[in-house]
Formats: sequence, structure tokens, C-alpha cells
Amino acid sequence: MVAAHKGMNINAEEFMAVLDDALNALEKNNIGPREQEEVLFILHSMRKEIMLG
Repeated sequence: MVAAHKGMNINAEEFMAVLDDALNALEKNNIGPREQEEVLFILHSMRKEIMLG
């Protein structure tokens, strides 16, 4: 993840916007709440690596 996001300088606000977009996409496609939670958990677990990039 660090290499993929290197030089992007992603800040907390931008990262949260991606999570919001992902949640909107999951809801739009009728993905259940449990699955939504799992996806958001996985994305959030990569926060540090993405924001270090």
C-alpha cells in the first residue's frame, strides 16, 4: 500500500472521503450492513499505510 500511494500525500479528510464513497457504492448496490462493515473495516485497517504513502 505504501508504494502504491507514495507521493500522493493523502490526508485524513481525503481518506474519509474515500470511505464515504465506498459506503455510498455499497449501499447503492444493496450490499448488506454486515458486508458493508467488513469492507469499511478492511479499508480503515489500511489507513496508516495509505496516508504514509
